[in-house]
Amino acid sequence: MLERLFHPRGIARLGPGDHVRDVPPPVDVAVIGVTGDAVLAAIEECGEAGVPFVIVTASAVPEERELLAAVRRHGMRMLGPNGSTNIYEAMPVAPGPALRKVALITQSGHMGRLISQAAPHGVAFSRWVPTGNEADLEAADFIQHFAEDPETAVIAGYVEGFRDGGKLRRALHTAFARGKPVVLIKVGRNQAASRMAETHSAHLTGSDEVIDGLFRQYGVVRVEDVDELIETAAMYAKIAPVGGSGRVALYGYAGGAVALMSEIAEGRGVTVPVLSDATQRGLHEVLPPDVGVSNPVDSGNLYREGTPEGRRRVFDLIGADPAVDVLVCASTGVIRGVTDDFISDVLAFAASGSKPVVVVWSSWETRTPAYDRLLESGLPVFRSSRGCFQALHGLFERRRRAAVIADRAVPSGPAAVRVPEAATRMLASTEAAALLERFAIPLVEERAVESAAAAGAAARALGFPVVLKASAPGVAHKSEAGLVRVGLGSERAVAEAWGELAGPAAAVVVQRQVEGVELILGVTTDATLGPAVLVGLGGVFAEILDDVSVRPVPLTAADAAEMIRDLRGCPLLTGARGRPPADVAAVESVILALARLAEEAPGIRSIDLNPVLAGERGAVAVDWLVELDAE
Repeated sequence: MLERLFHPRGIARLGPGDHVRDVPPPVDVAVIGVTGDAVLAAIEECGEAGVPFVIVTASAVPEERELLAAVRRHGMRMLGPNGSTNIYEAMPVAPGPALRKVALITQSGHMGRLISQAAPHGVAFSRWVPTGNEADLEAADFIQHFAEDPETAVIAGYVEGFRDGGKLRRALHTAFARGKPVVLIKVGRNQAASRMAETHSAHLTGSDEVIDGLFRQYGVVRVEDVDELIETAAMYAKIAPVGGSGRVALYGYAGGAVALMSEIAEGRGVTVPVLSDATQRGLHEVLPPDVGVSNPVDSGNLYREGTPEGRRRVFDLIGADPAVDVLVCASTGVIRGVTDDFISDVLAFAASGSKPVVVVWSSWETRTPAYDRLLESGLPVFRSSRGCFQALHGLFERRRRAAVIADRAVPSGPAAVRVPEAATRMLASTEAAALLERFAIPLVEERAVESAAAAGAAARALGFPVVLKASAPGVAHKSEAGLVRVGLGSERAVAEAWGELAGPAAAVVVQRQVEGVELILGVTTDATLGPAVLVGLGGVFAEILDDVSVRPVPLTAADAAEMIRDLRGCPLLTGARGRPPADVAAVESVILALARLAEEAPGIRSIDLNPVLAGERGAVAVDWLVELDAE
């Protein structure tokens, strides 16, 4: 779709008094550099002349919706306002062989310039697109384009937000299907949610958590800063195919460096396996007996006293170990001659194709022949162990989850979900219960009562112990308002609780008391991505524990299982410290039922099932809130 924008046969740049209609065809792109009301007039003229693409460079423009209306009316596409012609820059050439290329998309021109300056440090860019204000063409359009671009191997980006949830899903789906990793900085982790509602779900889940869930669904690698973006994207473009389950061997000529790497690797969730006895025996034939060779491997004095053949044998032994999938080599760059020899050995081993190789160059000194040779080799090079193992963990996770991601259906539905800010209303408890039960969401058995005697009779029928709850106008969370009494084991206790809770404005219910691990399950609505489901530990303490996992709908059964496994408190569900395991399958069923409800019931703003008690058999909600759009 965007080929004519990227590869125009003609670009029109006109001065005062010139007209687009006077330019000989074909004109594929018009760069509009005027400001104010003249922008709209220029778009109209380009539309009348049949120009398919316009780039509006000015930020001082009329209402963007007026520009967009004109663009739509003429069947054109627009980059900007606040766009630029950087899209046509010849990207700096990276040193080394013909590398697989990284496409760069940024919603900040300044940040894009900063990232593109990494080319001399070994990153090959296919193109840089600064998207401007995205009144029309947006980041998702360019992710889609580069996913289908044969010149691009990896898509990297700096983004502040997305406009069209459906389009974004389709673009990410295409990128994964075409084997194009997407590596993004998404700023805004610490911004408050745009709208606070009465439910815990809305408080716990801002737009960033929903974005995180979406990225997990489509295998997007989220990074924290510019250095990490550059090095991670470059690794995906450079690394040889990785087999196995993602286990690394660590080797270097400084014992302290590889020991530190080992701690950082395991802290980032990267497996550092013990090398086989045969491998260790072979290494000790070359290395002194007091040198560690179990993994990490320290070369000891090999680079001062050993032979080139012995040095190469160490690499071959490590690479041949069946427990090793990737070799990570540590170079401190401190001792010039040792560093030169070590890098020569690294490059020779990498050329053999035995195992993929990644290098951590931890020295600030980069103006050396050894570092230049590393960049020219095309191997992945990191400046820090943290960045290296964070990137490798993302690579291994993406591979591990490939079947789950690939199994996701091609997204369909409307192009955008935009949810307007609007007043909301709470459903009455009985209305909410009816809606939830229609979607087979299990609710605790309860009975409304209007007297102490009726409460006692209900308690006898349900079986002691019971819970009494009162609801009052304007009170969303009963426990926080002191309107809940638990563990009532006799009619006398029920009568006393009735006396404390009953009032002219209060409605009282008696519930059968159930036991289990306290969870919160819910639905929240993101302005761009639409409904999302959350699960968290802690029930009424969920906001304190802040242990939640979120996915936008639609969900798969694999999503539901992953959401539970992602919780830090997941061991509480699987039988920690001798406790009986909870019925995790029942919790997964509730997650999927909520997802169906969120998809099929229009007007839902948020839902709380809080707490849900997950027992040995079954999971049941004991309190619920449903918030709707007021209209």
